[in-house]
Amino acid sequence: MEQWSNCIFLGECLAAMKHLENSLQEQIQLIYIDPPFFSGTDYTLKEKSEGDPSAAPELKETPIFSDKWEGGLREYLAFMRPRLEKMHALLKSSGSLWVHVDFHVAHYLKVMLDEIFGYENFVNQIVWKRTNSPKSQTSGFGNQHDLLLLYAKDHTEFSTETVYRKHDERSLRPYSYEDDRGRFRLIEIEAHGIQRTEGRKQFEWRGRRAPYLYSEDTLEKWWKQGRIYTSRNGRYSKKQYLSERKGVPVSDLWIDISPIQGSSAEYTGFSTQKPLALLSRIIESATRPADLVADFFVGSGTTAIAAEKLGRRWIVCDSQEVAVDLLLKRLRDMERDQKTEYKYTVLNIEDDTGR
Repeated sequence: MEQWSNCIFLGECLAAMKHLENSLQEQIQLIYIDPPFFSGTDYTLKEKSEGDPSAAPELKETPIFSDKWEGGLREYLAFMRPRLEKMHALLKSSGSLWVHVDFHVAHYLKVMLDEIFGYENFVNQIVWKRTNSPKSQTSGFGNQHDLLLLYAKDHTEFSTETVYRKHDERSLRPYSYEDDRGRFRLIEIEAHGIQRTEGRKQFEWRGRRAPYLYSEDTLEKWWKQGRIYTSRNGRYSKKQYLSERKGVPVSDLWIDISPIQGSSAEYTGFSTQKPLALLSRIIESATRPADLVADFFVGSGTTAIAAEKLGRRWIVCDSQEVAVDLLLKRLRDMERDQKTEYKYTVLNIEDDTGR
């Protein structure tokens, strides 16, 4: 495609991917999908009526999709396999697939993805705390999290940018020291515990002999920079200044992204809507500006919105007209707010793939 235009497909995602296989084979950097969860639930779009402002609004519910499968788990997995295989073919060698699921089928899809991508290309399983208030249940434990299964097309070519979350009260606690450069914490520069092996060499530096973790040249550089802290008993540590820290590095446990609530500013009424912050983190961590991002179960459209805001190219698809209409509305709202015009096309793909 010489002159790029972002694209919204209305139709079955397998048909959309077949449409793309000639022009975009091995061209997509990141695919995120939030597919059916095998939850046994019918999902709706909830919309409030615009009537008398003095009266309580009526709630209209429009069916979106059914996550009920007559053929059970076998039918669900048969539906997912050819779609995941097509996604694998569309990814660049340095690209990645992020599959958003929950406890219903995560382990079945993990085995399937191991077969398609290769076990060695499984990168991580990320836990997102999607609710603060789990529903009470008569057996087992209330579920509070979703899972993101992260696979690389080729793990030797895939990498992510370190993501940081804001400091909270707990992470700020160690920064209990302060000098004229600001608050700092102490970092050990001597080996302790399992680091203090029998063969580790010791040397003397500025009057103290110890099994240092760093070379004498490095320690001397930090001394001249005023980064060495001397305790009352003559032990040395390195000063780590709060002002130099971007935040707390994010692990595979994502507890800092709030779920969508009815009162959330970005709430659209779409049952399975995911937060913009969640998609932004995924896209920022595994792509660069102008990279191509895709979502073949786009739902409320958050992937396209996040990609547009971050300057990535994007292709999305959904089989439901109500979902595509919602995404178009969100894009128009963004255009109005940003006083700009986005380039995208809508293509209607004929469904010849069955369910």
